[in-house]
Amino acid sequence: MANFHFIAGDGKPYGPYSAEQMRAYMSENRLTAQSQVSADGGPWQPASSFQELTGGAGAMPAAPQPMAGNPALLQSKVNGPATFMMVLAIINLVLAPIGIIMNLVQEPNPDLPEQFRMLEGPIGIIGNILWMITNAIILMGALKMKKFQSYGLAMAASILCILCDWNCCCLGIGAGIWSIVVLSKPEVKATFH
Repeated sequence: MANFHFIAGDGKPYGPYSAEQMRAYMSENRLTAQSQVSADGGPWQPASSFQELTGGAGAMPAAPQPMAGNPALLQSKVNGPATFMMVLAIINLVLAPIGIIMNLVQEPNPDLPEQFRMLEGPIGIIGNILWMITNAIILMGALKMKKFQSYGLAMAASILCILCDWNCCCLGIGAGIWSIVVLSKPEVKATFH
């Protein structure tokens, strides 16, 4: 009886397995006709070339197509968190300039505790400028996410949303986590180009 090894979807070889185990993997679509298989250390060949694996019929299940899924379904998975992040970023992009103006024209409030008073004036202006830049990145990442472009920027925007958008009742945390969960799905990740 031959011992078989095969190269899985992650590019790593696995085995040894018996012909019976290999046929079980075929029935589970973990192994396809195009999967590279080696018998007893021999050359790597498509699994369909081994009669003991195909049962002599020569036909095996076709490779599952992760991207052949419903594009509209994948788009709907991404639209929710991307739109949520876009709305939060736009709200924050409107609020940040208001904060800058308030810090420019408003006198420091002597009734505030010391730790809050130091956030007024120049430090408040710098903070609002950084907040504006962060939300511009979040907005760009969310737009790229909706178009399945720049996976890295979409993931960075999701993380920034969690870390920086704590106003609006901490909705940024929920939007960022939702976005990361969706972006981590293999079928969504494979759609990005």
